[in-house]
Amino acid sequence: MNSFYIVSNNIHWILRITMAYIFLVHGYPKLGKIVANLGYLGYLIGPFEVIGGLLLLIGPFSKELLTRIGGAMLGIIMIGAIYMHIFKWGDSFADVEYQMTLLAISLYFSFKGDNV
Repeated sequence: MNSFYIVSNNIHWILRITMAYIFLVHGYPKLGKIVANLGYLGYLIGPFEVIGGLLLLIGPFSKELLTRIGGAMLGIIMIGAIYMHIFKWGDSFADVEYQMTLLAISLYFSFKGDNV
């Protein structure tokens, strides 16, 4: 087995670990707190970020559905973040390129699952 094959079959771990790190670091402080004055919905942001990140990590070791659910949870968060930045806080599309990148990666895992 050549090294290119090994790398290409495991490169998805870079995305998974990076996404999990980002959402665990940003989601953990939000646990049990209201976010962005969204009422009860604001309490779901922290758990969605933490659980979604964890599901991306454990998905390949269990059921593919976990990866898809994790990606969907993070995608929902990023759609909400993009909406808030553009329509509520007056940012431009240039200001949400980071959020759009995270949304794209989340959608990738939602649709591809572990078939990367």
